[in-house]
Amino acid sequence: MNELTLIQGQTQLNAIDAVRSASTTSSKYGFISSRSIIDNLASLGFTPRKIQIHKVRKDERQGFQRHIVRLQHQSLMPKVGDSFPEIVLINSHDGGSSYRMLLGIYRLVCTNGMVSGNTEDEIRYTHRKANISLINDGVMRLVNRASELTDKITQMTSRELTLPEQASFVEEAIKLRYRALEEGSPLKEVHKWNNRRNAVNEIRRHEDSGSNLWLTFNRIQENLTQGSHRGSGIRRITSPSADLNVNRSLWNLAESFLN
Repeated sequence: MNELTLIQGQTQLNAIDAVRSASTTSSKYGFISSRSIIDNLASLGFTPRKIQIHKVRKDERQGFQRHIVRLQHQSLMPKVGDSFPEIVLINSHDGGSSYRMLLGIYRLVCTNGMVSGNTEDEIRYTHRKANISLINDGVMRLVNRASELTDKITQMTSRELTLPEQASFVEEAIKLRYRALEEGSPLKEVHKWNNRRNAVNEIRRHEDSGSNLWLTFNRIQENLTQGSHRGSGIRRITSPSADLNVNRSLWNLAESFLN
C-alpha cells in the first residue's frame, strides 16, 4: 500500500472532494474544486504522491480546510542522485488561504519532501481569479523551472562545508523552530539547546554520510521536521503549514551557504 492510499484512509479527505466553499465565506469568494484540479492534472500525467489535510477545531471549517497535494510527473525526471522535483499544490475552501503552487523536492532514500524557498518557484492565485486554464499554465511554468532547481541541488552537492560552517548551519536551523538562547539563560534551557544542537545534524543512514551542503541540509531538514530521537528535544512537526514554512526557510538558509 503506497503512502497516498494510506493518507486517503483519513476521514478528513473530504476537504479534497468539497463541492462548494464553507458557509463562512462571502458571496464574492470564488470556489475552485481541488478534486477537479487533481483530476485535470492527472489527465496531463501528474500523479499525486502525498496529500496532507489540516486539522481544524471549528465544525464549520471541517471538510473545507487547507490541504496540500504533492504531485509527480515523468517530465520532472531525470532526478539528481536520489532526489527529483515535484509540484506542490495548496488550496482551501474556507477562505483561509489563496491558491498556491510551489516547486518541491522528493528524496527517495528517506521518502521525505522538501520545498524550494525561492519566491520565483511559487505561484499564487486569488480564488476569484483561479480557473483550470490558469492553473495548467502555472503548473507548466513551474515544470519549466525544475531544471534550475536540480542545478541548485547539484551546486549544493559540490559545496563542501567546513566544521565551523556546519556548526553555523545547525545553530541557524534550530532558530527556525526554537527561540535562540539568550545570555543568562537557565541551565535547563542551555541543556535543551545543546541536546538539539547535537541531534539535528545526526546521520540516520549511510547514504546521508558526508560534509557537502546537500547532505548536511538533508540531515538537518529530516531531523528538524520529522523529529529526532527521544530526549533530543526535537519533536515531529504535525502541522502541514508549519512544516511547509520551516522547509522553505531551511532551503533559503542552505542557499545562503552557496553565496
